[in-house]
Amino acid sequence: MFKEKIARAVLTCFALVLVSGCASHSNKMEETKTLMRYGEYAAAADEINLLLEAERNQLLKEVELGVVNQLKGNYRVSLKHLDTADKLADELYTVSFGDLAVRASANASLTTYRGNIIERVYINYFKMLNYFYLAEATTSRQETQTLLDSARIEARRAILLLDENVFKVGDYEIAKEEKKSLLYKFQQIYAELNGEVINPKELIFRDNAFSHYVIATLFEKMGEIDSARVSYERAAKLYEQGYVKQYSLSTDMVSQAWFDTARMLKAKGDRRWSRIATNKLSPAKRQELNLSTKGKGQLVIVQEVDMIAPRGELNLWTTIEDNKLVVRPVPIGTPKEKAYQLAWFYYMYADKGLLNAVEKIRAKDYVSLLNSNHEKTTSIPKALNSTLESLGLLQVMSSIGIRLSVPLLYYEDLSIGKSRLEIDGESKGDLILADSISGLAMAQHLVGAGSELNNAMAVEALRLTLCIQAGAPAQICALAAGASTSADTRSWLSLPYEIRTLRTNLPAGDYQLKLISDADGFQLEQIEEVKIKAGEVRLVRMRTFAVDPNQPIPKIVEKVRSKNKVELVKNEQTIDVTSKGESNE
Repeated sequence: MFKEKIARAVLTCFALVLVSGCASHSNKMEETKTLMRYGEYAAAADEINLLLEAERNQLLKEVELGVVNQLKGNYRVSLKHLDTADKLADELYTVSFGDLAVRASANASLTTYRGNIIERVYINYFKMLNYFYLAEATTSRQETQTLLDSARIEARRAILLLDENVFKVGDYEIAKEEKKSLLYKFQQIYAELNGEVINPKELIFRDNAFSHYVIATLFEKMGEIDSARVSYERAAKLYEQGYVKQYSLSTDMVSQAWFDTARMLKAKGDRRWSRIATNKLSPAKRQELNLSTKGKGQLVIVQEVDMIAPRGELNLWTTIEDNKLVVRPVPIGTPKEKAYQLAWFYYMYADKGLLNAVEKIRAKDYVSLLNSNHEKTTSIPKALNSTLESLGLLQVMSSIGIRLSVPLLYYEDLSIGKSRLEIDGESKGDLILADSISGLAMAQHLVGAGSELNNAMAVEALRLTLCIQAGAPAQICALAAGASTSADTRSWLSLPYEIRTLRTNLPAGDYQLKLISDADGFQLEQIEEVKIKAGEVRLVRMRTFAVDPNQPIPKIVEKVRSKNKVELVKNEQTIDVTSKGESNE
């Protein structure tokens, strides 16, 4: 009777834990993100320093400050933070066994933040942009060259990083050959029979086409035509071979990258440009390739759109039933969040497919079969069963169970639709979707979902075992472990959701650019003045945040602006969302 009372108390307390929940990293950073969206970068930097002051968050703090200072126009300060982040990312790239030990003694949010390959790639990207801007701002030819040399070094380091990743996982051509093998075909048959809807091999990050495209633009700006051609061609092949399909990008990027490859070959007098034009370009693009560029410069627009999708937490409850380990989702939050959590569980973990159905029918477990989309079951071998019993886990997991937490990604549709460019009132067309950082992040999450669950189960089992061995009642141990467990929901939130681009040739002169972005129920307009020189490649980066000019200004923004004695103008954020540099000299 006493044990039953304890068990009821444990479950009641655990229910309260779930209801109260732990705020995700994104929720804690909500005011910081709001300040960034409204152009209050100095206040956002203060919040970042405060929220991420712990040593375990140093890498995350440095990349966030790197972006915020770049948006503010403090390019040298941004470089300082990103240089630190770059070194840390190299040192912390591999997840250590010690991280799991920290999780066992505390929880996942207290481990050292290490980042991932996607974030490492974009550290290089932002550093290259800083050098671009600094080189354009200086009046000294020698200093300009020094800064461009630094940009070149950064580009080479980015290429080496991506080459190393390709060496580890293979490129799209290797993946294509693997699909032809008999082994791959048998793997697919088994996956279909088992109801698997996610194929990790299809989601592996191999290379970053957009980085190579930006690197090519950098080389072209410096007059290094051969290097530019190599990088444009690599980008073109990546987009064509699988990058566009893998991350649902615009097929126009394939044509644009091949067009720029042909341009570089033609500039060098290499006759291969004609073959590329014939095989890869449309009649309109071939005609454009033959137009004279004398007295003209190139304008390259790069639009970084809003912020990356945030990470959340999926709570799971695992028990032992009929000699099987059973994992079920425990959705919390709004109805929309609960539905998303259930969908994530279904696609990532749930039992489904013919093989699972046959197993349940043989066991005459028809009720479980009908509800199989809400659980994951695994048979427990006899050897493991005896181990669980000797550790004191079998009784706890059979009567109460333990709570697990794994991360998920709230991948929602972007609220900003198409973007188009006007130059001096003349439409230049829609921008092209060149990269989806949220898509890259989603693929990384899906690939790592299985190991996240395995690690969570191992860590929680260890926590429970250590508590029991210390002499505490098993039910109390289950409560303590369940109350303190959490998933690591940290991520680099100032990364853009996606990146779009457009390039055009313009006669030398001064121009007014207007970037118009369609949003849900409103329109964003960003204006910038640029000067184009003949023979120059001019890169203009704009950051567009989903700020509705018809909505009241958030209180946190009002507070900051009142403190700074800034007049509150309702629509001014539609201009503030454009990143424009400030002098650092």
